[in-house]
Amino acid sequence: MITRLVSGGANVTKGIGEAIGRAATGPLAIMLVGDYGTGKTTFVQGLAVGLGIVEPVRSPSYNIMKRYDTGRFPLVHADLYRTRSNPDIEELGILDILTAHGILAIEWPGRYLPPVQEMPNISINFSYPPGGPEGESVDRRNLEINWVDDCPPAIVGVLRALAAR
Repeated sequence: MITRLVSGGANVTKGIGEAIGRAATGPLAIMLVGDYGTGKTTFVQGLAVGLGIVEPVRSPSYNIMKRYDTGRFPLVHADLYRTRSNPDIEELGILDILTAHGILAIEWPGRYLPPVQEMPNISINFSYPPGGPEGESVDRRNLEINWVDDCPPAIVGVLRALAAR
């Protein structure tokens, strides 16, 4: 299934993430795809709030992976841009996390990450509207959300409600 959303700014993107975090009821992998500055980390900040995580969430670009354990479920936020191979990812333990009971948010998942089949997952493609980031609505972003059949019903309900707005 596919849902297309438009975010008018960082607060809206955070709100989308927060709604998904509040609806999370168990393991979920979220693949975040998009150019620099399109809102991937902003989305994860909202996701963390929805999960009840109290510590600030920052981009894991230099650390590659950060784990937050203060919410209803553990959140692992990974940025695979700097990884160079599957062994790099295996060394991080990301493949072990795929079978855990937490939430996994991965930026740049196409960088050697094997297909996620062990847990329900959604993919969110963040993009600038036509005209790019310099256009009239510099804060506006398009989000295309894809999910598989085993996506938790509460998450699907939130995505459909967001799309109906």
